[in-house]
Amino acid sequence: MRKVLLVGLAAVSLGGCGQGLFGGVHSPHRKPGLWEMTLVGDRLPTPVVTKWCFDAESDREMPVLGRRQRRPGGAGGPAPACKVSLSKSGNAYTSDTHCTFNGRTVSSQSVTTGDYEAKYTTTQTIDVEGDSVPARNGKHTVTQTWVYKGECPPELQPGQVERPDGEVVEMASMRAGFGGVGRGGGNAATNAASNAAAAPSQ
Repeated sequence: MRKVLLVGLAAVSLGGCGQGLFGGVHSPHRKPGLWEMTLVGDRLPTPVVTKWCFDAESDREMPVLGRRQRRPGGAGGPAPACKVSLSKSGNAYTSDTHCTFNGRTVSSQSVTTGDYEAKYTTTQTIDVEGDSVPARNGKHTVTQTWVYKGECPPELQPGQVERPDGEVVEMASMRAGFGGVGRGGGNAATNAASNAAAAPSQ
């Protein structure tokens, strides 16, 4: 049996905003280099730590506020219907997302704040209703803390992620499998970290 952390819960950070434009608000840009992301949540027994190497191109592909969903639908199904609002106050970004998909409803509020040069934090409050897996229903909280660590080490190139188990993978390959509510309609980094944290369990 596989233990998949936060699947269907941490996936709707901005409902697919990212580099799109909502009332004149664009995603901020990280400082190029090595970022360590710590993911904690009420469904995680311990924090999940991943390391990300960004340059300008990979920052555009995996922006702070997530990416607009470009595909007409997720793998094997239609795209979710989502309503999204995004606002900015100083260095803080607040989004509210409400999505429906196959009888499931996911509402999320996400607050991202920081200077994006040294440290920033995203806190999500997510409410799931009507999921076929009862444990996914209810309110959940997920927090990502990103800390700049300097230049990327030789073993981690721009566009790559070091998973909790030490394996290095491409950001693009982690994002490729996402689509639709619960697998990638929102913050791609949170989705990828959740996917990277999936581990075999007895």
